[in-house]
Amino acid sequence: MPCSAVTLSLATITSIIAVALLSIAFATDNWLYIEVKRTNIQNFLSRNSDIQGQTLLDAVNSKYFYYTRTKGLFRTCFPKERPLTVKLYLSPVETYCMNINYYIPDENNETKDFTDDAWTRLHMGRSMIALFIISFFSVFAAFCTGVTGCWRRSPGNITATAILMLLACKYY
Repeated sequence: MPCSAVTLSLATITSIIAVALLSIAFATDNWLYIEVKRTNIQNFLSRNSDIQGQTLLDAVNSKYFYYTRTKGLFRTCFPKERPLTVKLYLSPVETYCMNINYYIPDENNETKDFTDDAWTRLHMGRSMIALFIISFFSVFAAFCTGVTGCWRRSPGNITATAILMLLACKYY
């Protein structure tokens, strides 16, 4: 099955677009948006003030998970209010962020007290990054074999391109 110049051009353009979109998804911090209505929580706790309510109110003001945030592969960012007890830095898009620690390597043995759920979350986060990297290589290899397959009019190279693109789609 010979390839035409139109097929070669279309395959090249769509593979470049796919790599660009994959790169944007890899680099962005907006995978997950978590909105926390702090005023509602604080009003409820101030109305029901007792000893436990005061400790909860202190936790609301000090813990980072009581703040509205966005989460990506590498960072958790705070677009609105930011917690004062967590060390943050200003990201390139002008939001205050903190890095997500994947404990690679775990030099201080900080993971020794992790529960099974914490270990599962940690392994899922690590594997997500690894799968993205494998996808990058698979799409790049598919691009190279596709261009050479159409250029040489080789059915074997085009079949290899199809298999590599299926692998890349599997890893997304």
